[in-house]
Amino acid sequence: MNNSKLIRIAVLAGLGVLPFSAYATNGMNPEGTGVKNRGMGGAGVAMANEVASVTNNPAAVTKVGKLMDVAVGLFSPKPRSYSLTGNAAGLNADQESDSNYFVIPFFGMTFPIDNKSAWSFIINANGGMNTDYPKNAFPTFPPNSTEGTGINLEQLFLTASYGYKVAPNVSLGVTGIYAYQRFEATGLQAFDFPAYTESPGYITSNGTDTSTGFGVKLGIQADVGGNVTLGASYQSKITMSKFDKYKGLFADQGELDIAPTWSAGLAWKQSDRLTIAFDYLYIDYGSVHAIGNSTNTFSPGVVLFGSTNGPGFGWKSINVFKLGFEYASSDSWTWRAGWNHGDNPIESSEVTVNFLAPGVIQDHLTLGFTHKLDQDSELSADFVHSFNNSVSGTFAPTVAGFGGGTMKLEMTQNYFEMGYSKKF
Repeated sequence: MNNSKLIRIAVLAGLGVLPFSAYATNGMNPEGTGVKNRGMGGAGVAMANEVASVTNNPAAVTKVGKLMDVAVGLFSPKPRSYSLTGNAAGLNADQESDSNYFVIPFFGMTFPIDNKSAWSFIINANGGMNTDYPKNAFPTFPPNSTEGTGINLEQLFLTASYGYKVAPNVSLGVTGIYAYQRFEATGLQAFDFPAYTESPGYITSNGTDTSTGFGVKLGIQADVGGNVTLGASYQSKITMSKFDKYKGLFADQGELDIAPTWSAGLAWKQSDRLTIAFDYLYIDYGSVHAIGNSTNTFSPGVVLFGSTNGPGFGWKSINVFKLGFEYASSDSWTWRAGWNHGDNPIESSEVTVNFLAPGVIQDHLTLGFTHKLDQDSELSADFVHSFNNSVSGTFAPTVAGFGGGTMKLEMTQNYFEMGYSKKF
């Protein structure tokens, strides 16, 4: 099969995964990308054993070979819930979100150019967040809406990467990223007034809106001897076009950018059968106004939602540590396990609006395997259990009219994925 036909297949497959779904775990970012990578806790910035390795580090494209990977995962963030007690404004509640299953696709192909360079085309769900509470969270506030409250944010990346071996043991890579987002909010009518938002009529229940942007990712991998490979990557902040239908909700008139990240790690091939990998990842949520600005800056009639540098979700930037093991028990079977630990981006002082986005997960246990079907194809799977975590704090501490009280956010997650790889 020639390259032009493979590229047409890639494009058609990419269009087929456009109905993507929300997925979040290290905040609103996935704990890893790729069946093998996720089975190792997301550790893999220094590895090159699948097409998705290029997503984690574009320098890996020089080592993967001519390969096609396709995968589909089922994500279940259940339960994700909030409770509010002791509220003087009649907002006490204990609600668990509906919409508990999401399909997460992946498709990618890598193409060697010569013995020093290669390129790739990848489509993957980058992250997101979803809540779908059956009841309105503010039923006692005008206009006393009965519409269920929630949000749905979905992010898709279409990427093209190029890598070059600048030395026999050193590869550099660059990825161009086209980012596509979809967003919808419901049940926030209580904030749709001039005293609360800069743009009344553009804060809730306006259907799905979309935004796009472009970014870049840079990477390096170096084999340093002793069966050790080092890797590092940096992804730029992606400035997205504005959600015009929700310019009264997000800071800077509806601008929800994608946070920059950088990571570094190593892979140690301890023997012919065992590989150990460790990564450090930094996600700079605090650099995005709509995500990082404190909710507590909101002041009715003074500092409004949707305003320039206005209130956000109050997420802090986080550190993530990933440890993974890969063991080949035979020529046909390989087994994986990993641990992923990240900071909780939501502090107790910032619970007020984060019942909409309770991304409080910190610890993940991951497992996976690969079974070689023949010399050119294999089947892989991974399972991730994200342990229950919660955070509690004072509701709307700076706005007396909201009645105060204690709000608790809680989430647990499970994820199962299967993938197929084919060499050409």
